[in-house]
Amino acid sequence: RSQLLSTMIMPIMRFISNLGYVAVAILGGNLVIRRQLDLGNIQAFIQYMRSFQNPIMQIANISNLLQQTAAAAERVFEFLDEKEEIPNPEKPIVLENVEGHVEFRDICFGYDPEVPIINNFSLDVKPGQQIAIVGPTGAGKTTLVKLLMRFYELGCGEILVDDVNIKTMTREDLRSKFAMVLQDTWLFNGSIMENIRYGRQ
Repeated sequence: RSQLLSTMIMPIMRFISNLGYVAVAILGGNLVIRRQLDLGNIQAFIQYMRSFQNPIMQIANISNLLQQTAAAAERVFEFLDEKEEIPNPEKPIVLENVEGHVEFRDICFGYDPEVPIINNFSLDVKPGQQIAIVGPTGAGKTTLVKLLMRFYELGCGEILVDDVNIKTMTREDLRSKFAMVLQDTWLFNGSIMENIRYGRQ
């Protein structure tokens, strides 16, 4: 919206400015024909109009900058208003040898606390077991994986990895135990080797 307003202001100002010149030319020409005004007066009036319009055009330029500044400031303050991430526990549990037993116990979650999208969900995945969670877009498949890796915090319930609550682990340690392949494919600048080794140097 800010970009749209910024791009519209200058053409509108130029259009109004040119309309002024046209009006002066038509009215002034009419007065010259009637010999009520000299041609030099019209020329002087056009020069006055230009002198008057230059500051207005500069104000229009400033308003463009103000629009962009307001849009940028809105995003900055939105970021600053976000809640702080819950700190890692002071004495975290470290899983040395992970077997792969994952359990969701009566979890609930909603991006807006007032509108939960997952209610009392439970799932028990044994080590070595393959699970497919199938559903339409927006059903919460990716959300489950992000909850498992603590990109989002649970509203209620708990998630256990090898019978250890993930909240008792550091995020770094927890995420190092998983491999996640997203739908979107990302290739970074660099060699193919650097892309393959990105997550594990």
